[in-house]
Amino acid sequence: MRTFKQLFATVRERANGDQRKAMRDFNFSQRLDGKAKSVKELAENLGFSVTLVSLRRGISGRLVQDPFSDNGYEIQVNKNQSKEAMRWTVLHEMGHFFLHSDRSDPLADPLYLDRSDEAFYVDQKQEAEANHFAAVLLFGDGSLEAAVSLHGKDIRKLARVFGVSEKTIEIALKQFL
Repeated sequence: MRTFKQLFATVRERANGDQRKAMRDFNFSQRLDGKAKSVKELAENLGFSVTLVSLRRGISGRLVQDPFSDNGYEIQVNKNQSKEAMRWTVLHEMGHFFLHSDRSDPLADPLYLDRSDEAFYVDQKQEAEANHFAAVLLFGDGSLEAAVSLHGKDIRKLARVFGVSEKTIEIALKQFL
C-alpha cells in the first residue's frame, strides 16, 4: 500500500467520508512555512482525544477506549519521547484504530492493553500495518516526491518538513521513491 486509493480501499468501511477527506487534506497540502502539519489536530478532527501520559520505557503510546471522545477512543502518547516520536505515535495509533479495532462491541476490552498494565499484546503484523498506515498518511501519493523536489534529498530538511526523525525519512525515501 503506497497510495491513498489503496489505503482507503483497506479502511473503506471503518472511515467515513469526512474522515477520509481529513486524512487526504492532511497529506495533500504542505504548510507554506516549512513546518510540519499538526498530527494532534488531525487526530482531533478524526474524533480522537490525544493525551500525553507517563508510560513505561519502551512503550510509545496506546489506543484506549474513551467514552468522552467523539469516536470513542483516546490516543495516549508517552510524554518522555521526542516530539518527532510523539507525532509518529499518534499516526501509528490512528492506524490501529482504522485497520484493527473492532468497534462493534462498545464493552470490549481496550485495544492492546493488558489489564495488568505490565505488558501489551503485540502482533508484529499489525504493528507493521499501523506503521505503514502512518507512512502513507505522511508520504503517500506524491507528498514525499513533492518535498524532495523542493528540498532535494536533504534528510535534515525533509525531517523538519514532515516532523519526523531523520531515520524515518531515510526509510521513507527507500519505500516511496
